[in-house]
Amino acid sequence: MDILTHTLSGVAIGTVVSSFANSGFKNRLKIVLISGFAGAFPDLDAISLWSGFDSTIGDFFNLSVSGEEIYSEKYWYSHHAFLHSMLAGILIAVFLGLTSYMIDIKHKGLKSRSVLDFLKQKRIMMIGFFLGFLIHLIEDMPTPASTWGGVNFFWPSKFYIGGTGEIWWWNNYDIFLIVICVIIINLILPIIQRFVNFDLRKFTVGVFILGFLFATIQIKTRGFDFAYTGHATKYQEFEVKSKEIQKEILGDRLYRIMENLDNKLKINF
Repeated sequence: MDILTHTLSGVAIGTVVSSFANSGFKNRLKIVLISGFAGAFPDLDAISLWSGFDSTIGDFFNLSVSGEEIYSEKYWYSHHAFLHSMLAGILIAVFLGLTSYMIDIKHKGLKSRSVLDFLKQKRIMMIGFFLGFLIHLIEDMPTPASTWGGVNFFWPSKFYIGGTGEIWWWNNYDIFLIVICVIIINLILPIIQRFVNFDLRKFTVGVFILGFLFATIQIKTRGFDFAYTGHATKYQEFEVKSKEIQKEILGDRLYRIMENLDNKLKINF
């Protein structure tokens, strides 16, 4: 799935997790932003496609294969491998927590506080990162198997999950719009809570679950099989079909708006 939807899905998760934080607006905003960052983070493993990869990172690590080959293969550092695993999400979340602890020790003089106490205090933020990271992996599972066969969710196991080809790689505008709706509603709920007393946590969770269910229904009812293994021989055909499906779902007017946005963006969307 595209990086924009991945990132905003992380933001959507963040709007839920932040409602569990007993803190002010600034801290809740941090949770939302960190969750959004986490939603994009797994695709850092696509850096091997960078034009300067071979002459920089490749040379530094004395890699015997090119970045393009690394991307499509099943090395632990290839796309959809380690950085698309649950373990990676946990380790990075803990690493960020420890980094935050070291920064606070250096700049705020918190030498008397134990690491465990600090991480416990930051647990909501770390959970937000992990869940934002996790939603990215889940969203990649319905995409085509390609050369990987899904995502290496349980790394270091060599078993890959997903690759079902229920959706195409890009232009899943309907999923994008569902994610946007979840974000908007969950951002409005705290404002409404100022005037009406209700359990914000239950409502944000409920909105996210509904959005997730609607997105799942959309994925499961495409009515076309985008699955392929290896390298796609019908790439253009699949791309056209994906957009045709979006036009049927959204209608001409909304589809034109989304396509215009897609054309303006310099990222795959």
